[in-house]
Amino acid sequence: MAKSAILAIAERKETLKQIRKELSDHYEVITFNNLLDGLDMLRESDFDVVLLDEHLAWFSFSEAKRKLNGVGKDFVVIGLLDEEKDELVEELRNAEIYNYIVKPLEYKEVNKIIVPALKNLEVVKEKRKLEEKLQETEEENDIIGQSLKIKEVKNLVEKVAESDLTVLITGENGTGKELIAKEIFRRSDRRKEAFVTISCASLPDESIERELFGYEKGAFQGAASSKKGILEEADGGTIFLDEISAMDLKAQAKLLRVIEYGEFRRVGGNKARRIDVRFIVSTNKDLKDETEKGRFRKDLYHRLTAFPIEAPSLRDRKEDIPLLANYFLNKIVRELHKEMPVISGEAMKYMLEYAYPGNIRELKNMVERMVILSNEKIIDVHELPLEIKMKSDTVENKTVIGVGPLKDILEQEIYALDDVERVVIAIALQKTRWNKQETSKLLGIGRTTLYEKIRKYGLDFK
Repeated sequence: MAKSAILAIAERKETLKQIRKELSDHYEVITFNNLLDGLDMLRESDFDVVLLDEHLAWFSFSEAKRKLNGVGKDFVVIGLLDEEKDELVEELRNAEIYNYIVKPLEYKEVNKIIVPALKNLEVVKEKRKLEEKLQETEEENDIIGQSLKIKEVKNLVEKVAESDLTVLITGENGTGKELIAKEIFRRSDRRKEAFVTISCASLPDESIERELFGYEKGAFQGAASSKKGILEEADGGTIFLDEISAMDLKAQAKLLRVIEYGEFRRVGGNKARRIDVRFIVSTNKDLKDETEKGRFRKDLYHRLTAFPIEAPSLRDRKEDIPLLANYFLNKIVRELHKEMPVISGEAMKYMLEYAYPGNIRELKNMVERMVILSNEKIIDVHELPLEIKMKSDTVENKTVIGVGPLKDILEQEIYALDDVERVVIAIALQKTRWNKQETSKLLGIGRTTLYEKIRKYGLDFK
């Protein structure tokens, strides 16, 4: 395995000599006695860590860090101090320098700083890769993902977009069905015309007909004048009917006529009106089952299923989770004007193993919540929601000492809060091999609180 590369910049020869003596056996070390030469080397070669001595004749830590940042590469900067003074530590913090080491340097002590620094760098580099992938994806379209399932969706969107075929998008709640509909519209010849969304589930039966087809004066009590419906308003454009299974049978019959002949009548009217509209519809229900139960017209069902697209659940495209999480992370950080955090590798493992019953919408809400609540640069396991800690596949099939099989507990639909807390603490204790200090860090609680919880739930087995 290749050694990690360290660039050391110090104007005192004894400091550089000490660095080479302590670190050269374990790291690839290059040293320079002035900042400008070091910058030239940094531009030519890649380094993982830059050691920056406090004694630089013409530069403060902040000025030196700005010049290092100007190189445009990923590396970790660590300050070298003669002694730990408050004003110097504050200067390092303000310069956003990762950490510091007090001289004289000793390999074991230096390693305690460098090893976590290298792990932090891995997270930063992984985030950079995700951002690059994300940028490529966003340039292509707004359907985020590179999994086989989502590539199939993108392929179908591309094939059907330029036609006028009615499209049926199926899938669970939160899978992004409206996003797929909008992408079909954006790629179509109708993209300069209107795109109108109607949520069939949110409108009463009588309102759907009036909203969609319009009505004539006197058609019902309160209809003091005639009114155009969405069909007429969106003539030439695209209408997205969300959750079409909620539409009543009478409106379904009128919709079928519009799809087949481009013709309809307003509510209370006799005049046939012609319009040119493309329909995209969605449902989270099995329409075939709905037709068999008499809740959906068979003729409309067959008309809609000419070109179906299934929006995959998030659990069926888990390889897209890091990309989606990073997309939402970037978005919420920009909106809140916060410093950009990163999700740790360990936290991402948990996120990859969770089932996401609420799909992409649940992941989005989860990331937003973590960003809002976190004040750290790295979002770690202890900041993940309880549902991820509880239902991660890494623990789902395990037995926790003092608690029993987790599968039996997790299958319960209702949890007592104490039961949830007991299981989470037991998992954390088992994960850290009953190291109380590590467990308190993992859970984000104080050690005194942890000891109280352990006694309360009878978990002190070791």
